[in-house]
Order: sequence, then C-alpha cells, then structure tokens
Amino acid sequence: MVLGEVVGKVWADRILPALQGRRLVLVRPRGDGPDLVAVDPLNVGVGTTVLVVTDEAAAAVTGQPTVDAAVVALVAEPGSERPEPTT
Repeated sequence: MVLGEVVGKVWADRILPALQGRRLVLVRPRGDGPDLVAVDPLNVGVGTTVLVVTDEAAAAVTGQPTVDAAVVALVAEPGSERPEPTT
C-alpha cells in the first residue's frame, strides 16, 4: 500500500476497452518513490491524501487484471474531523 497525495488528473488519448470510463489520477507518494497513475473509483480531488493499493490488490479491487494501482481510501489529516459513517 502507498500513502500519497493526488496531484492531478490523467487523461488518456487511447485506453484499453476495459478501462473506458475509469477515472485516472496522478498520486505522489509520501517519502521516496515515483508518482503513480491510479484508477480512482472514489472520485477524489486534487490535494487529497489517499491510500493506493498496487499489483494484485489493485486488480482485485477494480476487477480488471490490467490495473496495477487503485485508490481505495481517502485519508483524513491529523486534527481534521472524521466524517460520520453512513449506513
């Protein structure tokens, strides 16, 4: 898993049919490491801190074996209020 900040959206000129309609974001990991392009099923915004899973976990989350990074959680910054869970 990777903790990082969404630094932008990614638009593809061409994309595999399995990824049509999927939103892509650029995530800058905290600490060292290259930026990641991740599938974003949560519709996060730029500047948001997120948790990204990679490899088989990303493929499992999205149901697509071609996906190797996916956003799975929005992470609240210390001191911010936690949103109330919805049922």
